[in-house]
Amino acid sequence: MKHFFFFSSLLLFHFLVYSQPKIDKISWIGENGEYLSITKKKAFMQKKEACRELSVVKYVKNRYFVLSQTHLGEEFQVKYNIERFTIDTLILTPEGEDIFTLSASNEKKQIVFVNSRMTNYQFVEFYFESLFNNFDNPRDKLKFILYVDSSKRSRVVVYNESYKEGCVYTAPPSKVEYKNLLKILSSCDISSIPNDDKEIDKETSYQILEVSYNDKIKRFIGNTSLPIHFADSLIELISDYIELRVNINMPFGWRAIIRQRR
Repeated sequence: MKHFFFFSSLLLFHFLVYSQPKIDKISWIGENGEYLSITKKKAFMQKKEACRELSVVKYVKNRYFVLSQTHLGEEFQVKYNIERFTIDTLILTPEGEDIFTLSASNEKKQIVFVNSRMTNYQFVEFYFESLFNNFDNPRDKLKFILYVDSSKRSRVVVYNESYKEGCVYTAPPSKVEYKNLLKILSSCDISSIPNDDKEIDKETSYQILEVSYNDKIKRFIGNTSLPIHFADSLIELISDYIELRVNINMPFGWRAIIRQRR
């Protein structure tokens, strides 16, 4: 019987340890709509259109993390103790003044964040189109299209002028790809960024990003209007998604083409 309880305790301990959420796998929303996204080395704060990047100096799991930023050659650091950390809620208490103003604090001087997926964000469709057209060498013409919807229908179209051939791939995204897409889309408050409805010349190089969610459609030309962490993560996912499916010889440096900023 002792062996049974000992074995059961080990199983319970293993479940509790490995079922804990990871702070860098979730995007958080503060009291006033601030978005907090943390990786192993960086933390990104977005409030409406403004976005700041902070360095993660140290993170001790379920205990605290230290953020820093350098301004005019001087480094500033703040330690945030983790009072509560679940899949739904992150409660922090800064040691001293919260000079980075992560979010509004309550009467206990605690900063409360909730999982961004707890908001009423209902993804419908995602569409990305990019064209690189080198007029000095028309053979460099490259076009990419990626479409994914909430039913996990997907379409990838790639056309390469150099090889006079294209590729169309229609199989659904993997569970990991779809989960990562939703995670990235929920890590940024795109509703606070103005729609980019200007006309584009489709004979020149361009990028179009359209996201349909709830009853809204957000359209961006290029990615300079998007927070850096959001745009970079999204372009990385798009690049991987396309590269895994394309069966033509892609030219060297094509990822740099799809990353072009306007």
